[in-house]
Parts: sequence; structure tokens; C-alpha cells
Amino acid sequence: MKKNIISLGVASMAALMALNAEQAVAQTNSNPTVQTQEQEDEQEKKKDGFFRRAFRDMKESARLQHKIDKANYEATKLESKAFYQEQKRKSNPQVRTAAERERMEQELKAAEQRREEAQERLDSIRNSK
Repeated sequence: MKKNIISLGVASMAALMALNAEQAVAQTNSNPTVQTQEQEDEQEKKKDGFFRRAFRDMKESARLQHKIDKANYEATKLESKAFYQEQKRKSNPQVRTAAERERMEQELKAAEQRREEAQERLDSIRNSK
């Protein structure tokens, strides 16, 4: 007899819990003011005091500054390495003379082109008379 009463009590309790769960789901579905995560975060921030917000902002700022410093460090490190490799390469006499020769050839081409343009201008002036 006691077993039947206990099992009846458990069954009725389970039915009540299921009914309450259905009602809760129905209320949340019918309630148009369901808050999103962003709205909840905003409300929490509004609830926080001045010092809590200030320390949170300082923490975020420190994290961002750390990322910036780390990126600047890596950039400086790579720039230094590149400069060292360039200077090391230029210290080789063969490479240095080849680079100097190339620079001189470019200057010679530029000078010849300027001379040709000037000659064309002179020819056009002479022909127009």
C-alpha cells in the first residue's frame, strides 16, 4: 500500500513538473521582451559601480596595449634583422661593385633619354621655321 502511495506521489509530482515546464516555455515564447545576451551585458554594466567599470576598462586597455607592444617588438626585430642582412650582403665586394655598376647604368640611361628628348625639342623648333 505504501509503495502505491509513494509511486502515485512521484507520478503526480512528475506530472506537475512537466506542466510547470510547459508553462514556462509557453511564457518565454509568448513574451516579446526576451532579453538577448547583449542587453543583459549592458544591464550588468549599468549596475556596476564606477570603480568596477574603471578597472574593467583599464584591464581591456592593458591587454590591447600589450598586443600593440608585442607587434611593435616583432616589427623592430625583423627590421633589424633585415638591415643586418642587407649590410652583410653589401660588405661583399663583388655584390657591392655589381650594385654600383647597375646604379651607374641606370643613371646613364636616364641621361641619354634626357639628351634625346632635348634633341627632339631642338629638331622640332628648327623644323617649324
